[in-house]
Amino acid sequence: MHAWASYLLLVLVHVVYSEEVTNKLPAPGKCGTMVTDRIYGGNRTNIDAYPWTVNLIFRESRRDADLFHCGGSLISENYVLTAAHCLDGLTDDYRLDRIRLGEWDLLSEQDCDSESICSDPPLDVGIESMVSHEGFDKLTLVNDVALIKLNHSVNFTEFVSPVCLPLSETAKALDTDDTRFIAVGWGNTEHKNGTYEYGSRYKLFVPLKGVSNVICDGAYDEDIISSQLCAGAEKGKDTCQGDSGGGLVAAVDGVYYAYGIVSWGYGCGRQGVPGVYTRVTSFMDWILKHLT
Repeated sequence: MHAWASYLLLVLVHVVYSEEVTNKLPAPGKCGTMVTDRIYGGNRTNIDAYPWTVNLIFRESRRDADLFHCGGSLISENYVLTAAHCLDGLTDDYRLDRIRLGEWDLLSEQDCDSESICSDPPLDVGIESMVSHEGFDKLTLVNDVALIKLNHSVNFTEFVSPVCLPLSETAKALDTDDTRFIAVGWGNTEHKNGTYEYGSRYKLFVPLKGVSNVICDGAYDEDIISSQLCAGAEKGKDTCQGDSGGGLVAAVDGVYYAYGIVSWGYGCGRQGVPGVYTRVTSFMDWILKHLT
């Protein structure tokens, strides 16, 4: 094949691929944005911040109880990205029942902050299907990534909108070492005396600094591989139980992208011990393959 013909073929393939991706995922500007401009002290988020953060609501039939054990990130009008270990061990008695979008205060039916700014009521959506990575290892938590398809499309609002995935060359090229990330969720929080409270009432955020895999590997007996990403290692700042499956995000040119999925770690908020996340850029082909 002549060189110009090969080049033309590559261009056509790129165009088809780009159109396919565009049809499956929202473009930056329609994803990864927050309209909030209010400042809130501490680690509690603004009521409309990080609107892609969702709750996975599990149902335990025996106790007739709803359980909030994991989170996830809305990535399109009908897909949520989460961790495969959140979907492991489901039974007839313990099942993933629904996804909650637009939540902020778990104990309030109508969420309002201290400035009397109120959000829309949270939206509970059923599940059409779930798929975990075929290479997921529940012992090592390698390939800890999964997709959940909602049973109907959701409309984007100020309080419900998707995060972007790192598809562009600029977003993919981000050096995650020393990058300032943000993790969001309702997981365990630490008291001043070192004890933990299971689950936060409010949506919380924590800034975390990216850590190289070489440094991270030195903190663990297990090997930290290239498809994993590490962040944290500062005392008192970390993700914890209940945050699993949630997103680790960073802003690139003012747009938020999901770079990690909360996976595992040794304890929570230990000095010198980073949290381990699934590296989203390593699974973009898998994610796009499973979006229908």
